[in-house]
Amino acid sequence: MTRSDRFVPGPEHREIVFLTGSGISARTGLGTFRGPDGLWALEPETEQAMHAELLPGSLPQLWQVWGRMARIACGHGPTPGHRAIARLGAPVVTQNIDGLHQAAGSEVVAELHGSALRAVCLGSRCSWTSPLTPGDGPRPEDHGVPGSCPVCGEPTRPDVVLFDEQLPGEALDLATRLAQRADLFVVVGTSGVVFPSAQLAPLAASHGAETVLIDIAPPLGARTVFDHVLAEDAHEVLPDWERQIHHVGGNSFLDPFPS
Repeated sequence: MTRSDRFVPGPEHREIVFLTGSGISARTGLGTFRGPDGLWALEPETEQAMHAELLPGSLPQLWQVWGRMARIACGHGPTPGHRAIARLGAPVVTQNIDGLHQAAGSEVVAELHGSALRAVCLGSRCSWTSPLTPGDGPRPEDHGVPGSCPVCGEPTRPDVVLFDEQLPGEALDLATRLAQRADLFVVVGTSGVVFPSAQLAPLAASHGAETVLIDIAPPLGARTVFDHVLAEDAHEVLPDWERQIHHVGGNSFLDPFPS
C-alpha cells in the first residue's frame, strides 16, 4: 500500500475513537506482553505474579515491575502516535497503564487496565488513591507512596488490573459509550484477543462505524473483521493522518525525532 492509496479519515468522520494497546508504546522500551518476545514469555515469573490470588505476597514484585515500566514511560515520553492522536482531539480507550496518552495531551482516556502512575489501597472497601513517582525497587516507599494505607492501614499496591480482577466499571462504561457513538473506530497496537476490549470494534461496527486496524503485522483474519487494515507503522500513519486532516505539511515540530 502506498501513501496515496492509504485510507485516511474524511470529513464524514466526526467521531473518531481509538483503541490502543502496548504496541503504540513499544518504541519507548516498554515492549509488548504477548508473543515470543513479549514480557510474559521473557519473564514468566513476572506473569505468575500478575494473578490476583497471589496477593499480598506478590506485592514486592508488582511494585518492582510496574514501577520500572512507569519509570521507562515517564523517561521517554509520548511517541509520535500518542501525539498525533492527541492533536486529532479523539477520545481513547487504552489497555495501557503508562499514562502516555494523557502526557501527550489527550483529554478523554478510558484506562481499562488501570494506571501504573497511581497507587491504591489493597482493601476492597477503601477508596484511597494517590499519584506516585515511579522509582526502582520492590517497596511502595521506593515510588513515593506509603506502604500502609493512611486511611485504613491495609497495604498499598499499584493501580493496575491483575488477572482474575474486574476491569474498572467507570472506564469500561466510558469505553462502551465511546464505541457506540463512534463513526470511525481505530485499533492500534493490540492483538485484539483480550476481552472485553476485543468486543469494542464489533460493537462500534454494529452501531454503524467504519473500523480500521493499524498494525505492522496484522493477525490472520483481520481483513474479515475490519473494514480497513493498514499493515504499517502507526507512528508514520497517525502523524500523516493528522497532517492531512489539519492540512499542514512536513513533520510536526511536536513530533520527537525517531527513536
